[in-house]
Amino acid sequence: MTTGRNAADRYFSKGRELVKPVVHGIARRALPVVERASGTKYVRERAAGGAGAGKSGGSAKKIATDTARAYQTLASGLKGKTAEDTNGWTVAPSAREVDAKSRQLARVKAHATLSEALAQGEALGESVVDAGRVIVGEGYLAEAVSIGLNLRSHVSTEEAGRVILGMAYQRSSDPEVAWAEFEKIDDRDIIVSAAEEYFPTAIDTLGQEALPLLDHSNQTGETDRWSDKAVLRTAESAFCIGAFDHVRTLVEARLDRPSDQMDSAVRYELNRMLAWLPGGKHLEPLPTTVGKRNFGVLSYDQPGIRSRNIGDYIQTIASIGHLLRYKNLSFSGDQGLTELFKKFRKSVKEERKYAGPEAELNLVEVYRDGNVYQDIPEDTWYIAFGWYMHDIFGKSFNIPFHPNLRPILLSVFVRYPEMLTPDAIDYLKKYGPVGCRDWQSVAVLRAVGVPAFFSGCLTTTVDTLFPAPPTDRRSGTLRIDWTKGGKGPKKKQTVTAIRDKSFPENLELARNWVADYAYKYKRVLTSRLHANLPARSVGAEVDFEPKNKSDSRFGGLIGIDENEFDAIRDGILDKLSVMIPLIATGASEDEVYSKWSEITADDMAAADEYLATAELPIGDSTAIDAAVSKVNKATPEAQVADVFMTVEKGEESLVSTAIKSIDAHASGRYRIWLPSGAASAEVVAEIQAQLSLGTVESLGALSYADITNENDLAQALLPVLFPDHERLVVVPAAGEFSADIVELSKADLGTALIAAKHDVRKNRSSGLTLMRRIASSFGDDHVGALNFVFASHAGLTEDFVPFDPQIAVLNLSQLRSEDLVSKIIGLMDDLKLSYVDAMQMIICGRYSDIGDEWNVRAQWETSDSPKLVNWRRQTRHYGRMALSR
Repeated sequence: MTTGRNAADRYFSKGRELVKPVVHGIARRALPVVERASGTKYVRERAAGGAGAGKSGGSAKKIATDTARAYQTLASGLKGKTAEDTNGWTVAPSAREVDAKSRQLARVKAHATLSEALAQGEALGESVVDAGRVIVGEGYLAEAVSIGLNLRSHVSTEEAGRVILGMAYQRSSDPEVAWAEFEKIDDRDIIVSAAEEYFPTAIDTLGQEALPLLDHSNQTGETDRWSDKAVLRTAESAFCIGAFDHVRTLVEARLDRPSDQMDSAVRYELNRMLAWLPGGKHLEPLPTTVGKRNFGVLSYDQPGIRSRNIGDYIQTIASIGHLLRYKNLSFSGDQGLTELFKKFRKSVKEERKYAGPEAELNLVEVYRDGNVYQDIPEDTWYIAFGWYMHDIFGKSFNIPFHPNLRPILLSVFVRYPEMLTPDAIDYLKKYGPVGCRDWQSVAVLRAVGVPAFFSGCLTTTVDTLFPAPPTDRRSGTLRIDWTKGGKGPKKKQTVTAIRDKSFPENLELARNWVADYAYKYKRVLTSRLHANLPARSVGAEVDFEPKNKSDSRFGGLIGIDENEFDAIRDGILDKLSVMIPLIATGASEDEVYSKWSEITADDMAAADEYLATAELPIGDSTAIDAAVSKVNKATPEAQVADVFMTVEKGEESLVSTAIKSIDAHASGRYRIWLPSGAASAEVVAEIQAQLSLGTVESLGALSYADITNENDLAQALLPVLFPDHERLVVVPAAGEFSADIVELSKADLGTALIAAKHDVRKNRSSGLTLMRRIASSFGDDHVGALNFVFASHAGLTEDFVPFDPQIAVLNLSQLRSEDLVSKIIGLMDDLKLSYVDAMQMIICGRYSDIGDEWNVRAQWETSDSPKLVNWRRQTRHYGRMALSR
């Protein structure tokens, strides 16, 4: 490892980052614990900026040496290896070592929090909340669940256990799962301590029905005891369900406190929220001109967080160019915008100018994500472009838009398929076809029945406002969020300071950014889409190297040549040259949208043709037959439930225990089928000798092309390995059984391909989102990612909720009749998908629900009466294995 001054300088930076969380985060709450581990007064003084820091902070080498020594001494008090004492303690530990020690320190911090709270006289429940928040915050969800289950299993500590489970599940699962624990807590002190998690979860789960809980806390004065963050988080959830009176009560009561008694960051956010309530500045009437049609200019404020991405404002600059190119079009309304329009008009390219209609548009600022909270005047038209949606407080999507808006949906990027609720779909159908910035958005919208086509990005037309000078004097290279190094000027496209600037000021800033591409720098290196496209638009040479070329934002915008770029630009210019004069002259809504459908018809047809070219890979039937040819096929037996037990690497020792627990609860005969290598013949015989109703069989070895995971391969081939079976139960070796497997085998399948349970994990409510996540894993193969998106979305008419196939009842006859084995094998072989992901792509929503208790995954949910607990890839609960009390 390199040593010396350079190493010291580098380690100084790393050391500060290390010491700050170690000392500030731990010593502040559990100083005795850290002092025993570190044994150094210097660390405490350095963290506090005291005498040990010196007037100027000391030399880089001394700081590095002292920091390394503090790290070494502290690390020596923890388990595991650490960097050796060499070169006067100036050797930096590896990143892996630092991460390992940081995780150990996080556990120390959590345990110290609990002991300190108890030592200071807090009740157990309140102390558990403090410690649980630290454990969950550091990502130790499995440990939090284990502690919660242990506490919940004893009457005296049940509610303490439920609160820590609720906190863990709020982080990992749907809110309903967390609320199932929180709602059973009666201890008001625990509820107050956990208000930050308890009340937002109640509102997110129950909606308006949760408000009486909030009223009770207000009436009893409990909210005065809440933390500042609990007030903020609860107000955010209440805001998202429109409970504005409750929001105002919470916010104003907390803001009445003196500034020195309140977290400054929370105070800032609460003041922001007030501005979005009725009577706040964001609901003030927008300026109008009597008798003139209103036209919106897209802005980026919203109740949650205001954009700090200059790329957003560059998109708006591009949209303004489509208005200013008409010489006879005048503007009134918002003074800041009208003044800006006058200034920008002077720089419109001569070749883009048109006389246009003699008309006047009244300009209003329209928030992209927060317009439902504005007082939008009637009959306001605008180009609705960009990233939809940036959710409000991580909870809600404000679509449909404000009822007074009339959008021209062009250059739209659908970020979250979850936003496509039935109301949103109807809205987009009403105002479609939707011109999409990328091909992935086209596929997603069409998969839910919304007419959509590829338009490309509006920023390809930003050159309208940047006429080329007689002589190109650009030189040098500018790097925008460039990750590959190099010398020269650098910029970051996200600038926090723009959140405090006015809308016109940010548009001016965006124009200056593009002016750098147009007039200053000859070459631009960037990982940002909205540096790449605007720079290309104004003629700069661009190297575009995003972190992930298969990112859903880039489909159709990456790897395109100049002809393809020009086709995007010309298509947008042509469409808006028809629509804007029509809108400006007062055409009716029906006339405008009829014309929109007419001029996008060719693009819709082109999208039909393009999307139809992709197909998912199909496994070779001959190879499939060969894979199972040497394996003895199972034959069904009357009144026998057949069960295939999946065994992942490392789970072999669990097989015996799992089968015995199945036998203990079985009401009839069953057979357990194990994959090859899961258990030796001796182990199988030993297990068999202890069973009363079941038998154990092993499948032969399987192989297929490049599928190396034999457990996955066996599951994919089950319909042909059991060629005469109607159904088959699948369970994991890591299962804990407390119910009758014969009962599970009789699950109602109907016409479903399988019976399984929906995935309860957080952010797993959309199959389309899962497909997008898989496509993004294609990395540099952005063409393959697009093909996968097109093919996987084909045939869908709606989104679906992903399921968990680890515990399932397979409709083998239906799977065989549709030849789904070859489709699943094709995905696993050609695209390297796991069996679980391949099943999602093929089954989609064609499954029935087996019931919540038949697949309880403790890290993400719990149950008072579980039938089967799935511990796969989770830390098993320490103590009693049953989840029920």
